[in-house]
Amino acid sequence: MMLGRCPDAPSPRDIGDHSYFAYLLVDDVDALHTQFLGKGALILRAPEDKPWGRREMAVATPDGHRMMFGKMI
Repeated sequence: MMLGRCPDAPSPRDIGDHSYFAYLLVDDVDALHTQFLGKGALILRAPEDKPWGRREMAVATPDGHRMMFGKMI
């Protein structure tokens, strides 16, 4: 995955956009969380088990877009 940047567009952080643009299923949310922390990612929600049968975490891109990562449990 690559993250792009649109320097002429308003940042989601600046306009208060709270929508998520991606939900990605992964094999190991906890390992990904550890990897992201090591690279300085902005973690919005640490991995947690959800009542709908997934373990999920939320992160933000440098521009403020939100992404979810999940695993079936």
